[in-house]
Amino acid sequence: MPPKRALSLRANFCWTFAGNAVNAVCQWGLLVVLVHLGSPTAVGKFVLGLAIAAPIMAISMLQLRNLLVTDARGEYAFADYFGTRVTWTLLGLGAICACAWLSEFDATTTLVVMLIGAAKCADSVSDIVRGLFQRMERMDYSGMSLMIRGPAALISVGFTMWWTGSLVWAVAVLAGTWVATLVLYDLVVAARLLRANVRSEVGTRLRPRFDRATLLRLSWIALPLGVVMGVISLQTNIPRYFVQGYAGEEALGYFGALVYPMIAATMVANAMGQSASPRLAEHFVKDPTAYRRLLIRLGSIAAVIGLAFIGATLVFGQAILTLLYDAGYAEYQRSFVILAAATAIQLVASCAGYGLTAARHIRIQVLLVSVSCLATLAAALVFVPRSGVRGGAIAVLVTSSVMLVLFVGATWWAFHRRMTADEPFLDTDPSAPS
Repeated sequence: MPPKRALSLRANFCWTFAGNAVNAVCQWGLLVVLVHLGSPTAVGKFVLGLAIAAPIMAISMLQLRNLLVTDARGEYAFADYFGTRVTWTLLGLGAICACAWLSEFDATTTLVVMLIGAAKCADSVSDIVRGLFQRMERMDYSGMSLMIRGPAALISVGFTMWWTGSLVWAVAVLAGTWVATLVLYDLVVAARLLRANVRSEVGTRLRPRFDRATLLRLSWIALPLGVVMGVISLQTNIPRYFVQGYAGEEALGYFGALVYPMIAATMVANAMGQSASPRLAEHFVKDPTAYRRLLIRLGSIAAVIGLAFIGATLVFGQAILTLLYDAGYAEYQRSFVILAAATAIQLVASCAGYGLTAARHIRIQVLLVSVSCLATLAAALVFVPRSGVRGGAIAVLVTSSVMLVLFVGATWWAFHRRMTADEPFLDTDPSAPS
């Protein structure tokens, strides 16, 4: 039985960082396996599948985990969040399969997209369960979940790719591994944790509840944040769409391999943001000055990590690409440095985003990410047709820069608004259906 106590912020961050680091390295390892045991075209198919499935699943997740974690007043039980997540996940899977079926892809690409959608469904359900661990400030369980599923997926997919040489079978095994981790670890630990009743406001029920009125209201509240994350995912993938459209799947394979270290690095910001979100939400309600101090501290750490990442790519960029992939990828070292600069900016912007969500300012984020998405589209239209892979990297840099300015400005505005109000402004619609 899990002990009835929360961990310290430092312990939660260490577990979250360790879990995210291991998972990020293993996901990067999946791409390395595809590079060495497959081909740039196979990598391109995999990246294209992620580019199609990720925005749809990001919308369907509705970022319910963030709402669960920052639900300081206990407005909804975990069973309500769980039921809403399962409902929208199934809708997301249907949309992914429809897109794959209706697109003019070859049979292999279509099947890969569908299987990646299935894997994303397992990840979506696991995410809300890890949100329960986060809400109870027991990130040791969340970190352990990631440290189990990451290596398990890497080993199983690597063996499958070596044995069969089939991308389809490799992705199918990836989905199966994530489902197994969800069933055999996440749900088992969550049931024990709820029975221990560490935080009574989340309830003691693990089974998802599908109360229609509650589902509609919670969906209405969360929908803007889901749209935000969907648009963020879309703008992340816009350069990939353009690279695939103008240069083909092989060039997309090179670009996807260069981008992946950026995705892994942003998991550092996610670890800090996830660990600090409950405290940020509580500080915003009770002690805004502490909220500001903690947010500045997170942003400063993110900036230092980002600068170190830029320095590493400047000095060792070609060696890293040659070691991880091969000499053909090392020819894109300049694009790698541009992406490293974009990563450094994105780390700080992500911290500001967590601060804005902890302050429960949700609807304004729709406007912010819409503006940054338009900037990404414009940059991709200008640079990708001219420069291919490097143009895609420049478009990512433009995206990160615009998001930094917008989200830092909005978070500063939210803080000053809270300082001049007796109660925090909750950016939800009181006319939502009940």
